[in-house]
Amino acid sequence: MHETFQGPSLLQRLTLRHLLQLTLSCLLFASILPASAQAADALPAAPQPDPQSAQPASNNPVPLDTSATVHPSHFLTFRERFLLQAHTTFGPIAFLSPAGEAAITMADPPHGYPRDWSDGGGAYARNFGSELGRHSAGGLGHFTTAFIDGEDARYFRSVNHNLGHRVTHALLFTLFDRTNSGRRTLALSNLAGSAAAGFVGNLWEPDGFNNPTHAMQRSALEFGTFGGSNLFAEFSPDLSHLMHKMHFPDRVADAILPRSY
Repeated sequence: MHETFQGPSLLQRLTLRHLLQLTLSCLLFASILPASAQAADALPAAPQPDPQSAQPASNNPVPLDTSATVHPSHFLTFRERFLLQAHTTFGPIAFLSPAGEAAITMADPPHGYPRDWSDGGGAYARNFGSELGRHSAGGLGHFTTAFIDGEDARYFRSVNHNLGHRVTHALLFTLFDRTNSGRRTLALSNLAGSAAAGFVGNLWEPDGFNNPTHAMQRSALEFGTFGGSNLFAEFSPDLSHLMHKMHFPDRVADAILPRSY
């Protein structure tokens, strides 16, 4: 009799990275909302520029905030692209996140998971390697596609200081980023990275979890990770300021927080 394997539930697949982003975001919002409200009451409304004539600062283009064409003042070289991707794919969080994800899987294995993937140190190592491989493949797919089709690999923050607008901007940037010339474009690099992350696992996942259905589930998770990373990057300056107030060394914040422009 053929046994039907069920994929992990949404709660099981909540990753350490998502939990960390949610925790930091809650701390951030709790700290900045009162100050934002006070500032809004104390300051007069700023004049709104004409969206057709306004040009944001060259270091902070806004592909989703205005219809004006944005021309970056500096195109990324291959080396700069590589260093930017390496910070994301091989930074401290890139190793801490799979460690947490593997622990979650071990604590509550999905139905039908074999014993050598759910019990013991060897099982933890397999799950850790699987999650690390997934994220690494996603990063490599993102890097390669962005280089080939001319996408700008940087995340550009919103120029609108409204909290809801910034969240929306970050999530939309997951689907529509920008080209090297500053035009809006479909974020094929995120889609390709998600597909690579999902399907590469079929090379090593155990039987019952190395099929297209589970590959698509892993791809969806990776795409959500890209969205979470954008949200994290949108508020990285605020988080950096908060960590500084909490007396974290600046080098710790620089190592953990994603790059944004």
